Amino acid sequence: MRLAKMLTSDEIQISENPNIRLKKATLDDLDFINELSYNEMNPIVSRAWRGKFRWESWFKDIKEALTLESHIILLIQVKRENIGCLWMNTETNSLWITSIVLKREWQRRKIGSQIMAHLINECKQDGIKTIELGVQQNNEAAMRFYTEIGFRKFDQIRSAGTDLLQLKLKDHRDLSYL
Repeated sequence: MRLAKMLTSDEIQISENPNIRLKKATLDDLDFINELSYNEMNPIVSRAWRGKFRWESWFKDIKEALTLESHIILLIQVKRENIGCLWMNTETNSLWITSIVLKREWQRRKIGSQIMAHLINECKQDGIKTIELGVQQNNEAAMRFYTEIGFRKFDQIRSAGTDLLQLKLKDHRDLSYL
């Protein structure tokens, strides 16, 4: 399986852009991942959760995910500089994207689109028919990004005063335009 190989490799070159690579994260990368998550996600989740988001729980979940076979956290690198991370779960026959986070200065440069195109292609080659993710309803930029790719809302979870929209991509259309 191509996706399984991709998820177990220490380093993956993104074919859509030779400067972008995904590197398997380890516990040594925990400080970078936690700092990135907090710096880039806090404005969205603080507003959505009205300041009640539990970062210590998120950091604990990341640390645990780094030790589980069904979860994979990949560092996103440009010319070997860590610029983001991608957290995925493959416990089911679908792919669940827990989060994709880029440093602010690397956003809106098509890097997320190229990574998503690569993931979607790997899933297509492996016969994985569904890719799912959750996004805060107030994260308008992420909603635009995912709907442009073809994700559609299939559920809404109201939790602690916030709305998490669950999105699903079923048809793996050609994303070469990204």
